[in-house]
Amino acid sequence: MRFATMGSGSKGNATLVDESDSALLVDCGLSYARVRSLASEKNYDLDKLDGIFVTHEHSDHIGGVKNLSKGLKIPVYATSGTIAASANRFDDVYDLKEIGLDKNITLGPFEITPVIVPHDAQEPCQFIITARFKRLGILTDLGHVTSYVRKMYQTLDALVIEFNHDLDMLQASDYRQILQRRISGPYGHLSNDQAEEFLSGINYQMMSHIVAAHLSEKTNSPSIVLACLDRVVPSTVNTHVATQVDFSPWFVISE
Repeated sequence: MRFATMGSGSKGNATLVDESDSALLVDCGLSYARVRSLASEKNYDLDKLDGIFVTHEHSDHIGGVKNLSKGLKIPVYATSGTIAASANRFDDVYDLKEIGLDKNITLGPFEITPVIVPHDAQEPCQFIITARFKRLGILTDLGHVTSYVRKMYQTLDALVIEFNHDLDMLQASDYRQILQRRISGPYGHLSNDQAEEFLSGINYQMMSHIVAAHLSEKTNSPSIVLACLDRVVPSTVNTHVATQVDFSPWFVISE
């Protein structure tokens, strides 16, 4: 299994997970044209996509879902709460499939486990994706780390984790106080300190890659995030900071 971020940040998110002749996309806040352009640059065949898994209804995660689903004729998977809160943004998708938070989904070689998270959305979740006994965790858009999240993400082979903001930069920003409180609140986004604390307590025995994701372009800095990662992540683990504009390198989870 391998994975890459096609874009990560408040202007659009999409994570591509690939295994042999199958693939899935977690979220698509990028336009159909942008996804096609990025795939073309990497010489990647989008016809491999078997489905789009949506974490929640915010536009930076679902903005491009409908057109991508229609254009490639692939199903969309989301919780009932996400579907209800998405209003007409899922209208005319190729095939809309409701998922529950209490059962795994099998799609081709993948087993997808939804994980409920605290975020200011209707029924948000994140995902753990398993293929060939390798486990990739995707964990963004949550205001704090619950004991359930700690348990579910304890032992992985790779992890994409939110490092949204530096608290000092957020407080010094020109964001209105109500927005600052929303971002840093228990149903907002993980700060660098919160993400670092979480990473200090996980099992690294099988871990090969950690990707820091969903960085704010205004209230965070890749250099600060890299310093956080250096403090807690063993040198045996490859680390990377995802950006809004770049298709990341492919991260291969070895057999």
